[in-house]
Amino acid sequence: MNLTTADHPDQNLVKLEGGMFHTAKATTVLKIPSDRQHQSAYIAGQYYFTDGPTENPQGFSRANIFAKFHTHITPNSMLGLSIAGFTSGWNASGQIPQRAVDRGLISRWGSVDNMEGGATGRYNASVNYHFMEGYEHDLQIQAYATKYDFKLYSDFTYWLNDTVNGDMIEQNDHRVIYGLNTRYSFFKSFGNIRSYTKVGGTYRSDHTELSLWHSPDRNRMNVLTDHSVVETNMAFWMEEDLVFSRLFKIEAGLRGDYFVFDVRDHLEKTVAADNGLPHVSGYDQAGILSPNLNLVLSPTRYLDIYLNGGTGFHSNDARDVIIAYKVNQMIRSGRSQRLTSGEIEQRLQEQHLDLEYSGITTLPRATGAEIGFKLGSGNHFLMSMAGWFLHLEEELVFVGDEGSTEISGPTRRIGIDSEIRLQFAKWIWADFDLNLSDGRYVNEPEGADYIPLAPRISSQGGINFIHTSGIEGAVRYRLVGDRPANEDNSVQAKGYFIGNIILAYRFLGFKIFTELDNVLNSTWNEAQFDTESRLFDEPSPVSELHFTPGNPRNIQVGISYEF
Repeated sequence: MNLTTADHPDQNLVKLEGGMFHTAKATTVLKIPSDRQHQSAYIAGQYYFTDGPTENPQGFSRANIFAKFHTHITPNSMLGLSIAGFTSGWNASGQIPQRAVDRGLISRWGSVDNMEGGATGRYNASVNYHFMEGYEHDLQIQAYATKYDFKLYSDFTYWLNDTVNGDMIEQNDHRVIYGLNTRYSFFKSFGNIRSYTKVGGTYRSDHTELSLWHSPDRNRMNVLTDHSVVETNMAFWMEEDLVFSRLFKIEAGLRGDYFVFDVRDHLEKTVAADNGLPHVSGYDQAGILSPNLNLVLSPTRYLDIYLNGGTGFHSNDARDVIIAYKVNQMIRSGRSQRLTSGEIEQRLQEQHLDLEYSGITTLPRATGAEIGFKLGSGNHFLMSMAGWFLHLEEELVFVGDEGSTEISGPTRRIGIDSEIRLQFAKWIWADFDLNLSDGRYVNEPEGADYIPLAPRISSQGGINFIHTSGIEGAVRYRLVGDRPANEDNSVQAKGYFIGNIILAYRFLGFKIFTELDNVLNSTWNEAQFDTESRLFDEPSPVSELHFTPGNPRNIQVGISYEF
């Protein structure tokens, strides 16, 4: 997927929307006049507010602004500058336990702790240079900078850890990101073989301040973690597409990544460090190569059959990388001193370090493959289906309410993805997607090897129409099946089916529209987790499904004007 912003908006736009739950949205796109044919600039903005359906009004507000300047320096080269700002704040009812609803303590729209909420903001600046000489040479360079702020108050466990004040936590993430992306491509011919070569490089550096506090009622009581993290990634990649004939082509690629992790734990060797969590500062580095290969056979102009495979990775939390480095360092030191395994483990426990971290991989590898086909006929019909496999060397999950991580070990996922696109007439078409998958832990016994919340069946689709008379709209649906919420499937996250209807009418540059969400008024859960928690009147904790309710049936209306 590649999302890009427009260089030349077709029209100016003013759009107003509103509806149930005190929802309101205003959107504008305004072009800045220019007398130069190959130069454009525009500014866009949006403000959104809603209280949501919950009994505790969410007071969710969001403001976005975006500006872009685009010009042709020469007939073959273009320069683009863009800036964007985003800020948002909200209250939240949080994830509520099913037993509290069943006992009548709260409704589906109630809350156990109505002090949850947060605020976030992001500010981006980007410079893009693009040089193209026909189809023979294409160079793109992007430099960018981002400032990101995030504060979140959450209460997942209520009175599990602090039976007097409660367990609310405050998570903070403040970071500055710098980056550079480059890409160069060119075409060559060798007899009847056509070659399309792409090479590129990336650089990204995150300078982050992270902290986690125990903050009942949003009042800080004690700090749990406090880190400064600098994580830098540099990568070089290349891809070669070889077209041997209309029937067969090969796409081969290779990417090399190098990571540097630099972590400073501000609580290390302080009184606050004795809170049961590991506190380690340090430096580490790692590199990885990721190859991929794609084979495409086209027996007819309407059919492509493909087989591809390759590897990728994910970078573990920099703090865990340093903890793993420290654990292995202490193990090596203990062995050189001829300490027993028990004595080494005792040393680790004294610093709240877990021997299990010795096996953490800095850059766990992902290996995947798929085989499938794509069958199409112009713009009127498209059908595709693929069977796929994915193996992850390791999954490390951050447990935000505990300030720690859980090591899940290797996993494998298999599945089938399918899609159909049909155009019945010039003004009406339909689409249907169906995805089936099964995810399991590799080294766990059967029946206790489910990956929590891994989807098993999902689907979406609908009918869309745009008529020349000005009438347009869509009837859409989204389906997610039941799925395991824990490793033994004793708790299930509930699936749902949601339908939406959109209707609109265009005339003289105006557009009036309405959207009916959740047409069937389905009772459905959005976020769902199997969490251990304790309510104020409970003598012992309970592990069960906690959820955030999805929106009930609601209607939104609006009007827009393009000029």
